Amino acid sequence: MIKIGFILLFIFVFLTMLFFILYYEMKWLLGINVIKTSTLDIEELNKQLEPFGFAYNKDQDFFFSNMDAWQREYGYHKSYDEAAPVLSMIFDCEPITFKYNQKKWLIEFWKGQYGMTTGAEIGIYNSFENKPDKDNIFYKSITDEERLPMSYVLKRKEKILLSRNDTHWWLTGFKLGLFSKPSDLIMDIIISFENRSMTESFITGLKNIGYKDTEIKVINNSVHLTFDKPKTKQSKDKVPLVSYFMQKYNSFNCRLYNFITQDYDNALDKLNFIKNNFPNIFIHLLNIGKTKKIFK
Repeated sequence: MIKIGFILLFIFVFLTMLFFILYYEMKWLLGINVIKTSTLDIEELNKQLEPFGFAYNKDQDFFFSNMDAWQREYGYHKSYDEAAPVLSMIFDCEPITFKYNQKKWLIEFWKGQYGMTTGAEIGIYNSFENKPDKDNIFYKSITDEERLPMSYVLKRKEKILLSRNDTHWWLTGFKLGLFSKPSDLIMDIIISFENRSMTESFITGLKNIGYKDTEIKVINNSVHLTFDKPKTKQSKDKVPLVSYFMQKYNSFNCRLYNFITQDYDNALDKLNFIKNNFPNIFIHLLNIGKTKKIFK
């Protein structure tokens, strides 16, 4: 039944691609004017992105999460990562847990494919829960006072894709229309902790999941490390067939997007073209990263 379902899914995706390709070509053949003037500037685009929790960075041409994004209310539970593959989010994740200041903390890294975007995240959460089953703990997003300075450089096949640097609870960056395998991506990460005790607790958490001393560099209270091949078990590996077909689906959608917007070289101009010519697709594209479906 599962194989039949995926076959039907791919037939649907193929027909959808064919429809839009033919539609685009017919507009050209019939001489219908394609609007090439920008109708949204960055400020207007960010207003439309705000309900989705994101904003656009023109300098590096990527999307990132706002400080007060709606996702902050949902915190973190392992079930979010477990549900990701069926929602076309195929990523490597690395949860690091440690105890500090009478709380159980979680700092997690993600990198991979989020639907039609390639991206990466660092999220920080904590909880007063002390359940023996750590996978069943619900973590709250940290408060403004608990935010930490952190940064990362995301590389794709050894080429720098984007960089982030902020004092945050959830540091993200997503490139629209770019397809990647999680194994294509590497994150060079720096996190600065508030004191030596917190730094050492985090390092203990890293070592507990398999990081070696040679993979960790500490300068004052800043921890430097590289997230390449994850040390922890991956949700995507539990459902390899789903992950495989969802990546095919993601790849097709990225190719379609890039074909339709081939005359433009940045996300702002591409989105303006989509908005003016395919308004229904435009709304879908604004739903960057993790959608509300994953939290339900």
